[in-house]
Amino acid sequence: MADTKRVTIYIPSTFDLPPVYRDDNPKNVSIALSLGANAYDTIHLAAEEHVRNETHTDAVKEAQRSHAQELKRISSDKSKFEQALSIAQGRVEALEQSATLVRKAALEEAKNGFREMLQMKDEQITTLQRQLEMLGGKLDTLQHSITKTFSASKEKGSFGEMFMEQILKTAFICDVRVVSKDAHTADIRMHHGEEHEYLWEVKNYTRMVSAEEVEKFRRDLRLNPHIRAGCMVSLRTGIVGHSKGGDIDMEFLEDGRCILFLNNFLNRDDPVFYLQSLRPFFHLIESQTKPVEDDTDRVRVLKMKANLITNLLRTHSSSVSKHRNAILSHKKRTESMFVEFHSYILESETHLQTLLRVALGDGDESEEILKDTETYLPSTIFTKERLSDCEGKTKAFIVWLTGEAVPEEGSTIELKDLLARSKICGFAEKFVRDLREEIFQPSAWVKGGRGISGMKWIVT
Repeated sequence: MADTKRVTIYIPSTFDLPPVYRDDNPKNVSIALSLGANAYDTIHLAAEEHVRNETHTDAVKEAQRSHAQELKRISSDKSKFEQALSIAQGRVEALEQSATLVRKAALEEAKNGFREMLQMKDEQITTLQRQLEMLGGKLDTLQHSITKTFSASKEKGSFGEMFMEQILKTAFICDVRVVSKDAHTADIRMHHGEEHEYLWEVKNYTRMVSAEEVEKFRRDLRLNPHIRAGCMVSLRTGIVGHSKGGDIDMEFLEDGRCILFLNNFLNRDDPVFYLQSLRPFFHLIESQTKPVEDDTDRVRVLKMKANLITNLLRTHSSSVSKHRNAILSHKKRTESMFVEFHSYILESETHLQTLLRVALGDGDESEEILKDTETYLPSTIFTKERLSDCEGKTKAFIVWLTGEAVPEEGSTIELKDLLARSKICGFAEKFVRDLREEIFQPSAWVKGGRGISGMKWIVT
């Protein structure tokens, strides 16, 4: 037939073919084949699902069994670990307790050790303090002795003479004697050989050695013509007129003898070596022979008298100059006292005039005077205490200034501004500058300064 097709199917030889496939028409055969195929697919899928389900169940059961065994093993391990942890914690606690005991014992031992050390150090400190107190007492005694020595001119002079005597004996092989108690002989006399003799004048001052002391030493040399030369030594300071060129200087007298000046002798690193370095100077002096004179005794006496008269005239001239300077100084002090007393008199006159104005004036004038009396001026700016202590143009200037400026620490009024503003108000520049010494404090208006400190202008 045209609407059918032949299908070849291979089946096992033992398979018994159902009759519907042999006897029935093609349509029913096709339906039977379709139904059979569908039934096979359904049954096959169901069988596979059933097998899969059974297999999955077995796998789940196996997994659950494995999981249960793993949990059991883990639980067992956990128990073991917990026991080990408990044992470890017990050991840690025991170690901590042991460490605490060890720390406590170590701390106690350290405390005891430090306590013993501190006690020993305290004893050492007490001993050192006692020694320091003893040394402090000795130092105070020594300081007092040194202060007493160097505060008294006699003690200072004796110290300088003894010091220089020892230095000269060490530096030169010669005879050295202190002759300061003798008249017109300086402080120390040094014999070098049989014919050579020197005078040493020692000054232990804290100030410059004055020209009067130098002139006195010149006089001593003139009164001792047999002396070869003289040396003036200042231990700590310089000598007036002989220290500009350095610490050593020399001058000659009228008769050709010389004077050696040594300044700041104690500043030398080695004073003995310093003096020994002057040996060529003394050898040069000793090598010069004195001129031979065939004068008679009368001529010698006349020369000695002439020298004495010359020295007395020099001494008298020096004394006259000294007295003249004293008179000039006394005159200056007298003038200063006169100016001071005159200012006191003027101030008293001002107070008296104020009292008379109060007594004779009317009520308005009395109120004005009372107001001036009660007006106190800034003590850091003005030398006057009250406004009533001033009068006239000075009072008017203070009233103007205190109305234009106020006291303020750290501020400054420029001098050029002050002069410009005061000039506008009728105060001349010379008048304002003269008021610096009259009414202003030296600290407020410094001489040569550029302004008045402690005040500022009022800003309007």
